[in-house]
This record gives sequence, structure tokens and C-alpha cells, in this order.
Amino acid sequence: MRSNNATGSHDGRTFIEQARRAQIIEAAIETIAELGYARASLAEIARRAGISKGVISYHFAGKDELTEQIVLELYTRAGAGIGDRVDSADSPAAALRGYVEANLDFIAGHPEQVRVLVDIFMNFRHPDGSPHIDADGQDGLLGHLGSLLHQGQEAGEFREFAVRPMAIVIRSAIDAASGQLALDPAFDVRAYAAELVATLERATRKDQP
Repeated sequence: MRSNNATGSHDGRTFIEQARRAQIIEAAIETIAELGYARASLAEIARRAGISKGVISYHFAGKDELTEQIVLELYTRAGAGIGDRVDSADSPAAALRGYVEANLDFIAGHPEQVRVLVDIFMNFRHPDGSPHIDADGQDGLLGHLGSLLHQGQEAGEFREFAVRPMAIVIRSAIDAASGQLALDPAFDVRAYAAELVATLERATRKDQP
């Protein structure tokens, strides 16, 4: 029987249950970072968390659900800083610059978490080999970025261009930094960020008469 103790979330979980789920997710992130997604079994995650495998099964239906929650958690962590930078910008151009810089700042500052995401995207697959995390999961990211670009056009700061293709170009350039860092821990993400921002400013800027 579940306790009525301090239900603290919209889904009815108690604070104790939320804390246990967070503990399991953190242990899973650490396990994947060290062993890789394929070798990160529920038994190994439970051992590192100091709990039984049954406790994980109580909170998550299986490794697939746990993996989905890891991706959601890491995206949420990154999104918080990105949202702050975009919301505090005083112009669409500054918002786009803040969006790119905040994404790449997260990548530079959290290389282990980035490696976990890259590993999951590469290896978390359906039985037929298709990825669990597919293009549909990018729609929200592209939609948000597209709205920033559209606002810049409406404000007269950005030239006319096809918004979604430009959003795909920008998002792909950001994601490429994650893959490069996973391959090369010495990759200079901040230098990459500076070059990408300069390139995008030239690519989006509306020519003045």
C-alpha cells in the first residue's frame, strides 16, 4: 500500500517516491556513462544505487521506460539554462545567440551527460533496429527554434529565409558538437560556439539599405 505521505506532484507520487525515482535515474546516468548503454543492466544500476532490482521495477516498467526518463531529465536540465538565456534577451538576434550559446555551454559543461545522451540515441532501439528516439522527438525543439527565427523576421532583424530548414541547420550544428565531444574529449566546444554564432549572425542578418 502506498503511503499518503506528502504527495508532492501532479501525478500523485509522494516526495519519497519522487526522491527514489531521482536516485535511480542518477544511478542509471552514472552507470551508462561508465559502462555504456548496452552494459547498463537494471541489476547493475540497482547495485550502484544500493537498492534491489525490484525497487527499480516498482518505479519503472523496465529499462525502456527508465531510459526515456533519463532523456527527459537531461533535456530538462539543459532546457532550464537555455530558457533563462532566451527569456532575458532584449532582441530576437540576442535570443538566437543566447539559444545557441546556452546549448553549447551545457554541452561544454556536462560532457559526461552529453556522452550518455549520444550513447542512448545510438543504441536505444526497437527490435527492428529503428531508434526509440526519432525525428518526432525533435519537433518540439525545432518548433521553439523556429518561433525565435520567425520573431526575428517579424521584427525586421532577420532576412527572409525558410524558417524550418534554417532551424534544422542550426539544430544539426548544435547536435554535431555533442557527437564530436563524445568522440574527442579535448574538442573545444567554446571555440566551436564562437564560430557558429558568428556564422549564424551573418546567415540570418537582414542587410541594411
